[in-house]
Amino acid sequence: MKHIHPFPARMAPEIALERILKMNAGQVVLDPMVGSGMVLAVAARNGIRGIGVDLDPLARLVSRTCSTRIDDSKARSALVQLISRAQMTDPRKICLSWMDDDKETLAFVRYWFGAKQIAQLRALSYHLIERPLLENGRILRVLMVSLSRLIISKEPKASLARDTAHSRPHRTIKQNEFDIFDALPDSLEHVLSALESDKIAVNSRTFLGDGRKLANIRTSSVDAVVTSPPYLNAIDYMRGHKFSLIWFGYRVEDLRRIRTLSIGSERSANAEVAAGFELAAKELALDRLSSRHLRVLARYFEDLSAQLRQTKRVLKLGGSACYVIGNSEIRGISVANNELLKRAGLTAGLSVLSETVRKIPDKNRYLPLPSQVGNALGKRMRTEHVLEFIKAA
Repeated sequence: MKHIHPFPARMAPEIALERILKMNAGQVVLDPMVGSGMVLAVAARNGIRGIGVDLDPLARLVSRTCSTRIDDSKARSALVQLISRAQMTDPRKICLSWMDDDKETLAFVRYWFGAKQIAQLRALSYHLIERPLLENGRILRVLMVSLSRLIISKEPKASLARDTAHSRPHRTIKQNEFDIFDALPDSLEHVLSALESDKIAVNSRTFLGDGRKLANIRTSSVDAVVTSPPYLNAIDYMRGHKFSLIWFGYRVEDLRRIRTLSIGSERSANAEVAAGFELAAKELALDRLSSRHLRVLARYFEDLSAQLRQTKRVLKLGGSACYVIGNSEIRGISVANNELLKRAGLTAGLSVLSETVRKIPDKNRYLPLPSQVGNALGKRMRTEHVLEFIKAA
């Protein structure tokens, strides 16, 4: 499956497909931490009603776009109109309300983007966000994804940074002649080719929200859950995603707040250690970690427990929940996230049906290969566990 937008550590399509092919038309699959939208994309093409939830606005944008049918010809016409308007717009005479009065966001833009690209991005952002050139939300989202692909990239394109696609941005150039207006048509064609809109049978729904609350999902309304929780101490998605999101109406402060709320973020628990965590820490030999790192792990366990309680609530009786998770490493000590996930599921009242271990093939890895010198991230993400729960009562 081709992807409409770069996204680190996306779920393998075969995992989503295997679960969804077991479902019947009209049934509902939920991904409460939707990420790149792989589950929704597979569901939409197989006649299954998909629902996705994520705190990350870029994840919602990408997942919604990759699972919604559109008219390709309207998208192409809209892009011509967007570029024409942007080229006629003086970037110095427009206001981006979320950016122009925010010193931190402006400083970020001036450090990470060249003068030519700032001018083009301001004009494009004005006609996409501040004063949208059309009311069709589906087409606007396709245009935004096409633009974002030129910002979130491996090599510097619309920004001065390398490896934004891996959420490991570092500035490698000071001058940039990349022309966003010239590159946008090809970027849109990539999105349309990957989307294959005519193959989408059922549009999915997405919500900007917290997988630990699922406020928009009714109790006992979901047939299956298929998801992949963020891996503790693994990937800081927002580090790369903010390069696009600051052009889509968000300030750096807004995105920092979202990051601190996300499951898997390294923050200490505010309350007592979650029930069962002390025992789990001892059994998994995690009590060798410092008290600070143990508090971080306790919060991660609380986050997983809260999310799995919501999964149990929204699942129908007999419904299944498939979780794909990899393990982490803190200060040289292995952290068995799969064991924490199992304990969280049992604490939530779910039963474990099965667990399998899957090696992540190097050819399928979106992150840098583990063979690269000094790539600690690759070394600790060699396998992933596929856990299946069931709501038995």
